[in-house]
Amino acid sequence: MVYDSIEFQAAPFFYHLNFSERLTLVRGDSATGKTYLYQMLEDLRLTEKYKEIRLFNYKTENFHDNLKKCNGNFIVIDNGDILLKEEDKNFINFNISNQYMLFLRNCDGLNLSTGSFTVLEKNKNHITLKRELVAD
Repeated sequence: MVYDSIEFQAAPFFYHLNFSERLTLVRGDSATGKTYLYQMLEDLRLTEKYKEIRLFNYKTENFHDNLKKCNGNFIVIDNGDILLKEEDKNFINFNISNQYMLFLRNCDGLNLSTGSFTVLEKNKNHITLKRELVAD
């Protein structure tokens, strides 16, 4: 895995995100902090420690081509329901050099384990990824 955890402070919040799977889905209703987290990662990726972070969203030009150029990266995709096509999902499934954090609801076509499903959890000013209970 590229990162076992990502930790940073964005006052007044402290983010401690642990990853146990190569594919992590961050799910949740609107206004639960997913897009805010994405925005914080835009700055964090400029640091030496987190330089392997690559961010994609609906504003990304040539998304499909740029995704295929990634190798050994921590890839974050916001609005995955809109962006991901079948060929992208195949790339995600079979190019195991990358690690992914995906913001999406529909996970059809992705090879996931029960540990892949998470939600953002806030406890006071501490934000973590909580494993979501998924029925097998």
